[in-house]
Amino acid sequence: MDPCQAAVDSCIDCGKCGEVCPISMVSDNSTYTPDSKIKLLSKIAAGEALEKDEFDTIYLCTRCGVCDDVCPEHIPISDIIQHERELLAEQGREPERTKHIVSNILEKKNPGGFDNSKRLDWITDDLKLSKDADVGYMAGCWVAFKHPEIAQATIRVLNSCGIEPRILEEEQCCGLFMIDNGHLDEAREYAKNYVNYIESLGIKQLIVSCPACYGVLKFQYPKLYRDTKFEVVASIEVFKQLIEEGKLKPKQIDGTATLKDACPLRHMYDVPREILASMGIEMKEMFDKHTVCCGAPAGVKPNYPEIADAIGMLHLQKASETSGVMVTYCPFCLYHLEGVSQKSGVEVPMKDIALLLEEGIK
Repeated sequence: MDPCQAAVDSCIDCGKCGEVCPISMVSDNSTYTPDSKIKLLSKIAAGEALEKDEFDTIYLCTRCGVCDDVCPEHIPISDIIQHERELLAEQGREPERTKHIVSNILEKKNPGGFDNSKRLDWITDDLKLSKDADVGYMAGCWVAFKHPEIAQATIRVLNSCGIEPRILEEEQCCGLFMIDNGHLDEAREYAKNYVNYIESLGIKQLIVSCPACYGVLKFQYPKLYRDTKFEVVASIEVFKQLIEEGKLKPKQIDGTATLKDACPLRHMYDVPREILASMGIEMKEMFDKHTVCCGAPAGVKPNYPEIADAIGMLHLQKASETSGVMVTYCPFCLYHLEGVSQKSGVEVPMKDIALLLEEGIK
């Protein structure tokens, strides 16, 4: 029996996955629960026609992974959904927007179809960068094209501690969208080429601002290609280490804030909180110490904007109720939630953690 189908068959219908799923938090459609998604595997594998709700539920998933975390049977739910999408893509049944974004990544090296030659336009004359350091820096698509101030703040903080990283002159999208949507053959070749490029530069440690890029390079590329010869570290890990070593002395800020956690870094739950605590910021939790996805990744935002926005609105409401100020360390969360705020008129001040740290060195 197919191992994915065997895993599906081990489901005990406990419903725990539905209790933590962000899609289920804003929809009462029982077809949209994680367990309902994976129970469609046999139907998809057989190439049978799907009802609209059945088709939609496969793509109404951000692949945040919290369902995997709570499953008592240890069913790899998000991997099975990825496999279902892989089958649908092979059958020519994936959404057109999904197909278009995959094409953008392969051809233009970013999901938004932006001019990739402008990816490094965030670099300003005051930033100290090396041409041959073995410490590299990767901003990521949503930093480079939508929130360049995050990259600038990160480099200034690193510079203040004597670190002058090397930029990846041929930086490109990590390819997460392809992976999330089951385009694994393309992703394998993509990972191989990008890993080989980074290694050709002599990079020994790569500092990454985007949590999604961190997760892909650190955990997905070894599955798709091989272990990298360079260490992948999240920028918040570096910030925390520099604070502990006394090289970075954050500015003390009076007040409270809530934190929008990044799904790929939920295993680093304490790291951003310790950074904020070093600034004297009192934390007010939105979701009682649980990580809840912003609602945008893996194609939910382009394919089902109403549901992505509803999940984003849930965050804005929670932030308003707790502290009124939201700190992030994920550029895609920031991009999505700012858009939801603008459309809804619900104003919540948002700031990336790198910019808060930058204030202390000015």
